[in-house]
Amino acid sequence: MKDALSREFAGQLLNALEDRELPLLAWGITDRALSEEEVRDVIFTVLGEQQPPLEMNVDDVLDELVDHALLFKLPATSPPRYRSRFAEALRLTANLRQLFDWRQRDGSFPHNWWSRGRPLVADYRIHTAKRRYPRRDIPVSQAVERFRSVANWGALQDAIAIAQIGNRQLSRFQVAATSAIYSSLSHDRSSGIIVGAGTSSGKTLSFYLPAFAAMAEAARPNRRSLHTLALYPRKELLRDQLRTAIATAADLTPRLARMKRRPLRVGALYADTPSKADALDMPNNMARRAWKQRDAGLVCPYLSCPKCPKGELLWTHADRKAGRELLKCVKCAYVIPDGALALTRKSLREQPPDLLFTTTEQLNRNSSNAGLGKLLGWTGHDVPRLVLLDEVHTYSGTQGAQVALLLRRWRHAIRRPVTFVGLSATLKDAGRFFAELTGLHDHTVEYVKPADDELEEEGREYSIALRSDPTSGASHLSTSIQTAMLLGRILDMEGQSLLYGSTGFLFTDDLDVTNRFYNNLRDAEGGQTRSGFRKRRKPVLAGLRAPNIPQWSERLRDGQSWDLIEKIGHTLDAELNMGDLRIGRTSSQDAGMDLNANLTVATASLEVGFDDPRVGLVLQHKAPYDAAAFIQRRGRAGRTRGTRPITIVTLSDYGRDRLSYQGYETLFAPELSARRLPIHNRYVLKIQATQSLLDWLAFTLRKQSSWDDPRYLLTAPIQQGDGRNPVAAEQLAGLLENLLNVQELQDNLAKHLAAALNITGEEAQALLWEEPRSLLLSVVPTSLRRLKTGWHGLRRDPGTAPHSMLPEFVTRSLFDPLNAPEVEFDLPFDTGSAEERLPIAKALREAVPGRVSRRYGVQRDEHRTWIPVPESGNALELTEALVPACVNEGIWHPQDHVFPNGIAVVRPYQLKLSEPLSEIADRSQGVPQWATEVRVPEGRDPYPGDVPLATAWRNRIRSIGFSTHAAGNPVEIRRMTYGAKCDIAVERHAGTDRRTVRYTLDGKPAALGFQLEVDAVRIELEPIDLHTDTIRKYLTSPTWRSQAFFRAVTEDQELATVTNSFKRAWLYLIYITAFSLAGLDGTRTPKEVRAALADGSWRNDLSKIFGVLYREDELESPAEVSSKLVAELIQLSHDPTVIATLERSSHLLTEDAVATMTADLARRSYRDTLAAAILAATLRACPDAQEQDLIIDVLPGTGMDSDVVWITETAIGGLGIIEKLVTEYAAAPEAFWSLVLDAMRPNAYEYTDGTVTRLLRNIVEEAPQGPAATAIAELRSAGSADQAAGALRKLRDAWTDLDGTPRHSAVATLSTRLLRPGSNPGTDRTTLRLLDGWSHLESRLGIEVDARVIAYAVGAGRMNVGRSGLSADQIFGMLWPRGFDARSQHLRHYQPYVDYEHPPVLDRLLLEKIVDEHLPRIDLTHPDWERAYQSSLGSDPLGAVELTCPASDSRRLGEVLRRVPALPVDRDVLRTYGEVTGVRRAAGLFVVRIELQEVAR
Repeated sequence: MKDALSREFAGQLLNALEDRELPLLAWGITDRALSEEEVRDVIFTVLGEQQPPLEMNVDDVLDELVDHALLFKLPATSPPRYRSRFAEALRLTANLRQLFDWRQRDGSFPHNWWSRGRPLVADYRIHTAKRRYPRRDIPVSQAVERFRSVANWGALQDAIAIAQIGNRQLSRFQVAATSAIYSSLSHDRSSGIIVGAGTSSGKTLSFYLPAFAAMAEAARPNRRSLHTLALYPRKELLRDQLRTAIATAADLTPRLARMKRRPLRVGALYADTPSKADALDMPNNMARRAWKQRDAGLVCPYLSCPKCPKGELLWTHADRKAGRELLKCVKCAYVIPDGALALTRKSLREQPPDLLFTTTEQLNRNSSNAGLGKLLGWTGHDVPRLVLLDEVHTYSGTQGAQVALLLRRWRHAIRRPVTFVGLSATLKDAGRFFAELTGLHDHTVEYVKPADDELEEEGREYSIALRSDPTSGASHLSTSIQTAMLLGRILDMEGQSLLYGSTGFLFTDDLDVTNRFYNNLRDAEGGQTRSGFRKRRKPVLAGLRAPNIPQWSERLRDGQSWDLIEKIGHTLDAELNMGDLRIGRTSSQDAGMDLNANLTVATASLEVGFDDPRVGLVLQHKAPYDAAAFIQRRGRAGRTRGTRPITIVTLSDYGRDRLSYQGYETLFAPELSARRLPIHNRYVLKIQATQSLLDWLAFTLRKQSSWDDPRYLLTAPIQQGDGRNPVAAEQLAGLLENLLNVQELQDNLAKHLAAALNITGEEAQALLWEEPRSLLLSVVPTSLRRLKTGWHGLRRDPGTAPHSMLPEFVTRSLFDPLNAPEVEFDLPFDTGSAEERLPIAKALREAVPGRVSRRYGVQRDEHRTWIPVPESGNALELTEALVPACVNEGIWHPQDHVFPNGIAVVRPYQLKLSEPLSEIADRSQGVPQWATEVRVPEGRDPYPGDVPLATAWRNRIRSIGFSTHAAGNPVEIRRMTYGAKCDIAVERHAGTDRRTVRYTLDGKPAALGFQLEVDAVRIELEPIDLHTDTIRKYLTSPTWRSQAFFRAVTEDQELATVTNSFKRAWLYLIYITAFSLAGLDGTRTPKEVRAALADGSWRNDLSKIFGVLYREDELESPAEVSSKLVAELIQLSHDPTVIATLERSSHLLTEDAVATMTADLARRSYRDTLAAAILAATLRACPDAQEQDLIIDVLPGTGMDSDVVWITETAIGGLGIIEKLVTEYAAAPEAFWSLVLDAMRPNAYEYTDGTVTRLLRNIVEEAPQGPAATAIAELRSAGSADQAAGALRKLRDAWTDLDGTPRHSAVATLSTRLLRPGSNPGTDRTTLRLLDGWSHLESRLGIEVDARVIAYAVGAGRMNVGRSGLSADQIFGMLWPRGFDARSQHLRHYQPYVDYEHPPVLDRLLLEKIVDEHLPRIDLTHPDWERAYQSSLGSDPLGAVELTCPASDSRRLGEVLRRVPALPVDRDVLRTYGEVTGVRRAAGLFVVRIELQEVAR
């Protein structure tokens, strides 16, 4: 009997086959195939390597590969030709089109009908990597033998461990983690163990092995207490682990009985856990909404069947009424018996579980609850001995700091030893981070992870970056939808999964987009209802790729016949009635997960903790915002060892997406930095101080025999007489009053704060007395006032909203911002939620005239919202019908001079949204128009700070001042939106109706707005002189000319009346392309080129340019492709306004007087870029801060007034960031301004461009047989991971000698650009010629040329790089990011309140030229450098010099750094010594800054 095709063997075969395909696939060539001889040769080789030998021959293996559709035999090929499943899937993906049912009345399809479909994919990039897992080579007997050496491990633990391990083998790290965790339980001190390993490595088992062994020891009859607490950041993350724990506990029950132990009991505590069984009969009960109603009972919302994953667990009405906590699977009848799982809070209190799953939020909210607080250990009685913190990496920023301080409070309350165990896959410096999170000392935390020599390779993962075709007119979401339709069918069939999984997750980062994706994908899959049922009148559009539709061979050639899909086993129905994929959705608006879904549209809710072994696909719509979070999303796929998960990121051709695509190595090979938690951030400390006050109040009241929860007593009632205990409320009020007056109580509270938060006594006193949000001046008086007045006030009070609890002082949840002012939406339909609220800034971006949103389309497909635009004119009156609840704030005076006499502002508390008419298309957009006023209250001017006089800033910065709550001088930041720019689209109509809407109140200009009292920094800039030679020279440079031309075109007011901003950007690119091509041959000067294009001839090759850039193949008729964007641009190119604007603006590319013509733009760019650099410096000086904590406003001066830069915090009352900056700045102002200078230095993109080009020139021209070239050759030919690692070490050594130690970004670029499969010395030469040709063209034309222009020029045969036949795609893939976008990328920042059509103009090079200190530079390779150093430093007016040496000469640099502090410098009569204040790399040099601190100060 022949052997079956195992997962491991199949994976080895596919690796070998794909290794032959990848050299072409990596370069965008998808239409080639493997010969039968190649396939047989691979099979023969891999088959011969199997030990022990398999009872299969080459024919058997080939048949198996084809039968499983792992290898696709191309139809109608003789001799046969083959592609791997991945290669054919990639070919189909690259050729995706947007197809609809275009059958004619007789049911037939017209000739070449598919070519009418819009092409969706312009290009792709792939990255493949072998998967590495810890080797599992320790048998159970050997593992148990090692465990026996651990203290208190005995026969009971043997039995429990053996039962859990079963017939599996363990990895070394699992054995080490189990031993460490179990051993720690016998210590008399708290400790921590963090286990770090990759996806599917077995981290979870390494915790539950010792946890169940310890729980079994404690499971004595008639004795119950909580032993193990499993904490998760969000409730979505605990479902899988709860299911596994229930199954494990059930499996262990017989063994426990034999060892005279009771069964283990498990519990789950979170929002959907009802207070008691009959609470689920109350229709308005919060938990009741999550428990779905069935005829016989209610479905448990947080647990599926442990035996059949898709089975729903029913708590029958009969069992519930009888008081039995018994769940039964409706599918397989599996029963979780009464007592095994606590289903109510009452049950948890009365019969504590051994293992409790809960969230950090529940741990916090129940700290003062007498019943659940006791269960969780807050009262210090029965205390959990073991705490699991899963997905540790999710604790970051201020939210992570809140959790860290919560754990400190909890440890203070329990006052007993506890072992914390953390699990994470993506942490850097994990031990230190875990110590910071838990409050343990570093030496008490052990980090357990697999060693490199424990890892083995198995399987492969595929990563694809897909660039949408911007020319087709289809939306980017259409690309994601069609990609999901295809790749969802590339997966294995449910129940037959071998290598690829059978389900997929589709991630977005926006609820509106999530709902659009979900609705449109269901529509494409046959018009499914939200329950997954089909609407028969809707077609299953995947059927349009069925092989049995006519014109098969032509469609197969063009990638429009999905024959592979049918080979896999999926149905493609030519009648479009069958074969649909079931679509689910999981977001913050949904309860639970549809386990029957083939594809699930998801938000961050599913990015961690949901471990479904069936998942084989992860699709990310648009560029991810966080590298660590994206790694977790990728980790949802391929949970089964040896499988081959697919990750695909669909990217548009605009903004962040375009840069992410060009630098795609940062997507798939990111460098994660070590995380720090801002536990000393004053903002976080004050929030947790209030939480700690509530703990103290509960503890103090219990001593008075009052067991009511202060949190409940201080929560605003829904209605008067809501059942709270008036006596308890009176006792609490009395305690608060005494706290304000009795010194002893104040001292007691201060001691509690210091101990609970692990802070000093001085810090505790600051929390008691220092504003804002001080405990004794604000929190306690506010609490007392509300208790005494019954929440009735004379003015609008955010604390009176039902269910709110001190919202000015504590966050609604640990992951929410503090008291963000909110707006309630009055929706035109019911969403099933009690109310829909958003923070006001977000609300004013959601509710915009003309913007159609599906954010609240949760219940029904037709649910959409918008604010309608006026039927005529542009005035939209702010009536009660639109703003039912509001406060008139009076006249505000924004500082952008739009309203010189001020504008009436209304602060909305409620906005009424409408449903757009059915003919209004979803793509209708409205963008708010913002204005800002920064108001400094009279007598509260910013406190001034020093500007160091002896630096580059003395003629650049006029003043700097600080405004903080702590100093009593915060500022008021006023944001207002006075209307919107709208593009209204109508279904089945091309184009949009461009409208400008302005709000009015009683017929006069008005705005919707809000104000915050915040901490701030004010920086006043000196005017700049643009007439210096250095600056004027830069303002005539290619870089500046291109920037100026881009701004002139995209911001032209006349052009804005005929087209939108992104089409204006296309017009810029089209002209620059035409200009570059016209000057390519070098026969004309730039001015002659511009003159030749003045007649509009720049538009002549528009269609051809787009065809080359975006891979449109030659079709039988040009009309067969409806390229909507191209058609619109062609039409625009004949518009007189467009022609005049481009002609007028093009003078900036050639005129000698460009410096004078762009003086205003240069001043704007200077202040915008300097402001961005100051923000970057602030974020570095205050590492606790996150990007969205601070906002920059640049206010241009008028007349003699200076330009002013404001940096303001985004939260009321101060985040503590500006306070931290005040402290840092006061100690060393020169250090802050040095950070600003650092922010102006070349960024990672520029560094990568320089060092990779330097390496390339070395291996191609300077030393083609040298160490670097030899190492690259070895790396390309490496046959194993060890060989590749050795070659990489040699390459890094050679690179270091050449240009200094290479950074991660440079190595990643080298890997993805120069070392990808199929590369060779010839491609190296081509790349270098490409770069040199690019630079030469820019120099000759005097402009900066976009990479897409170069790609077109080579792809169209207009530019010779020594190699023919390269497409524009291939050229674009060889280039890395350059140009003004890449150069200033690190200075981009969050600023949602600027005009989107006039964003900040960032130009790092211009700022560098203006702020250049012109310091003396001393070449360290010169033999007399010491004398030159002493002379220059002694005479330089700034008291500073720069020393330079080649980046390859690090030894010399080290010697100099040791020598400099000992070299005396004579300055007048003073002998002093230089101090090293900075070291940086620039253009192949190390640059060392030396300052005389006596001068600097």
